[in-house]
Amino acid sequence: MKRHFLKIIVDNASRAFICGALSIFFAALSACTDKGADKDISSIIEAWKTADQNQTNACRAYYQDTLAARKQADTSENFQESYMDFLGTLNALRDYAKKNPSTRVEVRNTLYEIYGKILYGSDKKEYLEAEGIGAMRKAAGLNDQTLLAELYIVMSELTSDEPLRSAIYDTKAIGLLQKKDREKDYYTPKNYFELADVFFRAEDWRDAIKYGSLYLENIPEDSAGNLLATRLSTMDMVGTSYMEISQWDSCSAMFENMLSVASDSLAEPSDAALIARLKERASGKLGIVQAKWQQFAQAKENLEAYLNSSIKAKDTSDIIYAYLGMGQLQMGTGDGKKAISDLKQARRFATTKRFPLLQTKVYDELAKAFQDTGQEDSASICKRKLQMLQEKIQASRQDVELLKTRTEHELLQIQNDINTVQSEKATKRSWTWLIVVAAVLLAIIAVMVAGRKRFRMKIHRRIARQHEQKQKEKASEQLDHMADSLKTKGLLGEDGTPKDLSGEDGWLAFREKFAEVHPDFFANLNKALGRKATPTYEKVAALIFLGLDNKQIGKILGIDKDSVGRTKRRIRTLTGCQTQEDLQDVISRL
Repeated sequence: MKRHFLKIIVDNASRAFICGALSIFFAALSACTDKGADKDISSIIEAWKTADQNQTNACRAYYQDTLAARKQADTSENFQESYMDFLGTLNALRDYAKKNPSTRVEVRNTLYEIYGKILYGSDKKEYLEAEGIGAMRKAAGLNDQTLLAELYIVMSELTSDEPLRSAIYDTKAIGLLQKKDREKDYYTPKNYFELADVFFRAEDWRDAIKYGSLYLENIPEDSAGNLLATRLSTMDMVGTSYMEISQWDSCSAMFENMLSVASDSLAEPSDAALIARLKERASGKLGIVQAKWQQFAQAKENLEAYLNSSIKAKDTSDIIYAYLGMGQLQMGTGDGKKAISDLKQARRFATTKRFPLLQTKVYDELAKAFQDTGQEDSASICKRKLQMLQEKIQASRQDVELLKTRTEHELLQIQNDINTVQSEKATKRSWTWLIVVAAVLLAIIAVMVAGRKRFRMKIHRRIARQHEQKQKEKASEQLDHMADSLKTKGLLGEDGTPKDLSGEDGWLAFREKFAEVHPDFFANLNKALGRKATPTYEKVAALIFLGLDNKQIGKILGIDKDSVGRTKRRIRTLTGCQTQEDLQDVISRL
C-alpha cells in the first residue's frame, strides 16, 4: 500500500515536471515567434522603396568592420541582445512579406536574412547559399540589374572562405554595376586590390591585371604611408602578371613606373623600410626583363642588388625570382656553369617552400642550361621533373576551372532567366507597338468619319437655315397679306395698327382673321404659358407679335400702358422669360 502511494506521488510529480517544461518551451517558442510583432521596420521598408542600395552597403560595411570583433563578443550580453533584435526584425519583415506579397520584398528579405546570419555566425552555409541562388533567380525575373548585383555581393560574402569563388561573384556584380555607372556606390579601391590579390594567387594573370589596374586608377595620386605601400604592391602584382603572360613592354613600363613612384615618395619613417624593399623588388624584376632583352650590364647591377636585399629580407619568392633572373643572365652571357649554379640555388629555395609555378620555371631553365652544356642526363631528369610538376599544376588548375565552371554555370542559368524575361518584355513591346499603331489607325479613321459627319451636319444646318429663312419670308408675306386684309376689312387704320379691340365683337373678328394667318399661334401660346390663355393674354400676345409697344397696345385695348406692362410681366413669368426682349423673342416664334 505504501509503495503504491509513493508510485502515485512520483507519477504525478513527473507529469507536473513534464507539463511545466513543455509550458516553458512553448512560451519561449512563442516569445521568439512573436518577437517581431511590434517591431518598427518602417525605416527599412522606406529604404527599400527609395534607396535600395543603402541596405546592402550598410550590411557590407558592418560585416567587414565587425567580423573580427564579433568573435570577441560571442559570450557578451550585448551580442545576444543584438542577435535577438535581428531575429525580431527578420520576423517582422516576414510578416510584412505575407501581408504585402511581391517578388522584390521576398528578395530583400532573403538579403537581410543572409547578411544577418553571416554576421551572427550561422553554420547553415549550404542552406543560405541555396536561398541566395533562389533569390537570384527571382531577381532575374524583375530584370533589376542593381538588385541582382547586390545579390552577387552577398553571395561573395557568403563564400568568403572560397576566395576564388567569392571573387567570381564580385566580378559579376562589378560587371552589372558598371552598366549603370554605379560600381563606386558598392566597391572601393580596397575591394579592387583584394580581387587583384585573389586572382594573382590563383594565377589568373589577366584578371589580376584588370582589377589591379582598377585599383591604381581609383586611388589618390598623392597616396602615402600604408596606402603607398599597397599601391606599390599592386603595381608589383600587375607587373609580375604581365611578365607571366610575356607582355614584356607592359611589364617593363609598370616596373619603371613603380620605381618612379617609390623614388618620389615622401614616406613616413615607419614606412620607409617597406617602401625601400618594394623599390628594390621593382628594380630586380626590371632586371629580369632586361636580362630577357639581353641588356646585360643594367640587368646584372639590378639583379645583384635584388638578390642581396631579398636574402637580407628572407623573402623566399623574391630570392627565387632573383636567382632565376641571375641564371637567365648567365645563360645570355654564355657562362653555363655559373647559370647552372644560380638556377640550382633557385631550385633549392623553390623546393623548400613549395612554389610549384616557380619550380616549373626553374626546372625549365635548368633543362636548357644542362642541354647547352652537354649534360644530357641531368637535362632529362629536369625535364621529367618539369613534366611531373606541370601535371600537378594542371590538376590543380582543373580543380580551379571546375570551381569556376560550377559558379559560371549557376550564373549562366540566372543570365538565361534574365534573357528569357527580356525576350518576353521585347515581345510585349512588339505587341504594344502593334496595338499603338492599330489604335492610331483607328483614331485616324474615327477622325475621318467624324469629319465627314461634321461636314454632312454642316450641310444640313445650312439647308435648315435656308429653309428657316424661307419660312420667315413666307411668314412676313402672310403678315403683310393679313395686314392688307385687315385694312380692307376696316380692322387696321392707315398707320397699320389695329382699331379699337376693347369690344368683344372687334376682338373676335380680329382673332378670327389672325388665326387664319397663324393657325397654331394661340395653341402654342397655351403651351408656352403652361395653361389656357385668357382673352387678355391672347390680345396682348397677338399685338406683341405684331410689334406694337405698350402705349399702342393700351390705346387699342382701351387700357393704360401700365396695365399692359403688368400683363406682360405676368406672361413673362408664366413663360419663364427674364426680359422684355426674351418675351418678344418667344412670342415671335409661336
